[in-house]
Amino acid sequence: MTWPEVRAELDGGRDTVVVPFGAVEQHGPHLPLGTDAMFGDEIGRAAAERLNAFLAPTIPVGCSRHHLAFAGTMSVEEETFCRIVGDIVKALAGHGFRRIVLLPTHGGNFQPLGEALAQLGPLEGVEVIAFKDVGVLASATLGVGAEMGVSAAEGGIHAGEWETSMMLALRPELVRMERAEPGYVGDLASGMQRFFSEGVHVLADNGVFGDPRRASAEAGRKYIERLVEVVVRTVEESQSDEGEPA
Repeated sequence: MTWPEVRAELDGGRDTVVVPFGAVEQHGPHLPLGTDAMFGDEIGRAAAERLNAFLAPTIPVGCSRHHLAFAGTMSVEEETFCRIVGDIVKALAGHGFRRIVLLPTHGGNFQPLGEALAQLGPLEGVEVIAFKDVGVLASATLGVGAEMGVSAAEGGIHAGEWETSMMLALRPELVRMERAEPGYVGDLASGMQRFFSEGVHVLADNGVFGDPRRASAEAGRKYIERLVEVVVRTVEESQSDEGEPA
């Protein structure tokens, strides 16, 4: 869109925007570095379409320190991420957007997003709907996986069954299924703690948290649809006096 087109839509009352936050980081030997950003593109697009909202370009780089042991990973410090979020929100609010949806599609961005909003504080007349709890979206993928008989250990949280399935649905030409192999498939809760505090490399030297070998495009479409449903429902149910429901 051009700026006059955006201005006209805003003046006409279309004042919701979805801003995805992705990452550039390793996703095992079988998925591309831009996986999370591609998820942001698609989930953001589908959610924005159903909400009659604008879709901002996905912010491609996030907080990925826990993946820096693997070549190609890019990361920003949390303080940098917070400044980026704050600047983006203030810019959009200044143009007249009254509902700003902040959608991380990378696990390392959720907590810093909450910190960014705490630093930013309330903006008069602006509702910021931020997904700050990774559990909100993770529970959706676990639910879909359980319906298909996929264990939590297989699904994992990184480059496992569900992320691989989603990439097979979105960009199958970028998936190297012949290289797909299990990584860490132990206890999910304790593994997640070490994943974020010490780095995935201490759990799996291939960078995989889960087992991608059962992945399929059909399953991927189901995961994507459920995630979009959660995003749309959360936004629609949000209350203006709360503004940060997730």
